[in-house]
Amino acid sequence: MFKFGFDLDDADIDNDIDSFLQQADDLPGVRTSPRKDFGKRGQENSESIVSREDGRFVELTMEHLLDALPTQLSYSPLEIPLSSSSTATPSAFSEPNLASGSRVHYLARRDLFDARFQVISEDNGNPNFVAEAENTEEKTERIAASVDPRLQFLDTPSDLVPGVYEGGMKTWECSLDLVDYLHASLKDGDLEGKRVLELGCGTGIPSLYLLQKIFSLPSTESVLERSTIHLQDYNPSALELVTFPNVLLTWYMSPASDTFLSSQASSPDAETDEILEYPAKDPTNAGELIITPALKDAFKQSLEKYNVELKFFGGSWRSFKNAIGTGTHFHDAQAQDVSEGYDILLTSETIYRTESVPELIHAIWQSTHSSTSSLCPSSQLSQLTISEPRPPRILVAAKVFYFGVGGGVDEFAEAVRRWNGASGVKTEVTTVWEKNVGVGRRIIQVVW
Repeated sequence: MFKFGFDLDDADIDNDIDSFLQQADDLPGVRTSPRKDFGKRGQENSESIVSREDGRFVELTMEHLLDALPTQLSYSPLEIPLSSSSTATPSAFSEPNLASGSRVHYLARRDLFDARFQVISEDNGNPNFVAEAENTEEKTERIAASVDPRLQFLDTPSDLVPGVYEGGMKTWECSLDLVDYLHASLKDGDLEGKRVLELGCGTGIPSLYLLQKIFSLPSTESVLERSTIHLQDYNPSALELVTFPNVLLTWYMSPASDTFLSSQASSPDAETDEILEYPAKDPTNAGELIITPALKDAFKQSLEKYNVELKFFGGSWRSFKNAIGTGTHFHDAQAQDVSEGYDILLTSETIYRTESVPELIHAIWQSTHSSTSSLCPSSQLSQLTISEPRPPRILVAAKVFYFGVGGGVDEFAEAVRRWNGASGVKTEVTTVWEKNVGVGRRIIQVVW
């Protein structure tokens, strides 16, 4: 088990779950009473998800993820520092930071204690089942009695267990760095018609930023060229409990939900006949979003209106590259498109373990090239050319060095060059962003 305890002033690091539980009764908008349908939903969905925490490839369908949502999501603002050198046009989701003179970008992100309450309620019908334990020993016994490994992931989101839990419940520092870089480098229209993949996405912060940009495009009658965003994480439970809820929150906070909210202003709830009160669309403040069938339908309609394809994949990088190489494991007729190659590939905090780097490099190669090229013997790769007019944009964000496990940026770059030399593919690895204060962090771009 690896634990990284970096002390970074500007990093948004999730607090331990216990601190949330101790303060839950005093926090505005934090619900500690059971939610009426958590238990029922857990019986239908929890077991199937938990059984797949073993690295096997799985696609979580949109319907499954929508069905797995609780009746409300508790969220808090995530502050993302933006470099003062950024020349990007300010958006409605960013504002000046008076202390530093730079800007801060905001995303709404699901609270981990909220996900924890959901898991406990699914198992026991009581979100305070563990919190009410009288001592540490009883608390440990109650957690073990739940027979749900997701609780361990949520209780200690920073503790990584290779092949079991890879840190997807936590927001890591370098994912914020990627947002900073994308904010400064992307131009309006850069995402339209592009295929994007985030490997090892976890809470999905870079992808949320890209979705925010797409959902903020002007509403027009003309059909936008199709944009694709696919998210992959080792743990399917991370996709279900944090990634997809964050995606939904990003849509809700964007202009894409305006039509839905205006239609709901005077619409009573079908069950209670009461007017539902949705929270203000303000990612700078904490709140709680009620989840209704109408909201889910509106989200799906927005995906169609903005011509966005979202897919969520669980499992190891090896199982993922095998799946996209054949295109036979996907749920719809457009699945073969996955093997065409992505235009933009993002990954952050995924190179901490040197033994997993070769599989990551192979997954990156396979994901950014057509299935034809990825299935060729390595001796023939040098004869292949990328079909896209421009090479894929591959961005890897990481710490310069991960103490105790040996991984780091330089080691990854060298591994890319070694893999490159063996396969005969010309590769360039360049640093496009870096921060040298405290534990050094970089974003490197791989071009092949």
